[in-house]
Amino acid sequence: MAHWFHRNPLKATQPLRFDALKKTAKGSKCNEILTHMKADRQRLLELVSNPANTVEDVTVAFTEYMGLLRGLVDAPTGGDSKLRTLTAFKWTNTLGGRVPSIHTDALYELISMVMNVGIWHMKHGMHIATTDEITMEEAKEVHRSLKIAAGMFLHVKEVLLSRLPASPEKGVDTDSRVVEAYAQQSQAEAQEVTLGRALVLGHKPAVVYSLASETSNLFTLSADALKTLDQVQFGKWITYLQMKASFYESYAHCFYGKQLLDEEKCGESIRVLRHSKLLCDRTIKLCEKYARVKGPGSIARPEHHPFFQKLAPMVRLHLEKSERENGFIYHQKIPEELPELPKQQVFGLATPEDFTLPPHHPLWTEEIYAAFDVPEGQKDSEKYDTQSSASHEEIPPVPEPDIAPGKAPPKPKNESGCILQ
Repeated sequence: MAHWFHRNPLKATQPLRFDALKKTAKGSKCNEILTHMKADRQRLLELVSNPANTVEDVTVAFTEYMGLLRGLVDAPTGGDSKLRTLTAFKWTNTLGGRVPSIHTDALYELISMVMNVGIWHMKHGMHIATTDEITMEEAKEVHRSLKIAAGMFLHVKEVLLSRLPASPEKGVDTDSRVVEAYAQQSQAEAQEVTLGRALVLGHKPAVVYSLASETSNLFTLSADALKTLDQVQFGKWITYLQMKASFYESYAHCFYGKQLLDEEKCGESIRVLRHSKLLCDRTIKLCEKYARVKGPGSIARPEHHPFFQKLAPMVRLHLEKSERENGFIYHQKIPEELPELPKQQVFGLATPEDFTLPPHHPLWTEEIYAAFDVPEGQKDSEKYDTQSSASHEEIPPVPEPDIAPGKAPPKPKNESGCILQ
């Protein structure tokens, strides 16, 4: 299923030595924290560069580094840390190329690392999904990774961004619209796994069209979050999200039309299925547009996946059956107005996993924090400095392995084309 997902590049950064902090460190315990922080940061960066690494390994490294970094953001006794503005952190933006944003603020480092690990979880889910015949256990891991990612992005948006001292530049990774798009995309893709399970288990059409409609809504929310940003920079990502939204809206109407036929409401069934066909045609055009639009990231090829390929024939089959039955048996009038999808409670919706920052590392005692000697003048003069991006050196992108498979997905063993075993 790697053909099925679009992934943006990881954020890139440079190694840090924390030299400014070393000048304030008084005692071996202070130096021990900085030594661990430097090594743990590099370890975490190495782990997130490969989506094949385990969630357990990444979580342990993330918890270790975040616990140490917390001392630079929040004082152990409460409030902002006196060490927060002593180090300049450089990070590229996922769709911003090689020129980094530079902020003298440890909170910016914390947000960037949470974002990067969230993106890693999205890539990890995609990596697991490359299995030719994905098992239900593997599907659960994909599902959980995407829910973890959604929770991390939501925490950044709802808790951390408001603590930054200034509004971000348009389209950078601390822009709330970008973070919102990542959160909604992760949740939508987790919902895709839920829908796939419903199809494989043969749930009733009402369950399928309700899940598909909710999935379409989530992709639409993700695309809408980006609509006021630069369409050249964000165009490929937006087109992917719009394509997925259109696909699942078509899917929802296809299964609703099937249910209406089963209920002998043939005229309404024809109207709904004709709308499904229009949406399917629109999805195919968006697929073609997505292939043409230039942009960074791993490329989705949904038109190669059986789940996508099965939609048009399925819509056509149900539409032809409805038209045939209406002509021979029911002779019902086809309404001009499109019947709305019924609103009903849907069980099994994918929800983001709650995320909270790891606590301070045990090394951050009040005594050790107090041992960092920061002159008041130094704190005031360097507070929350943000440098102009025009003067920055470039940072090369993170080398990432190719996740996409080299061969077409196997033929599915069910009508829907969904590959879950």
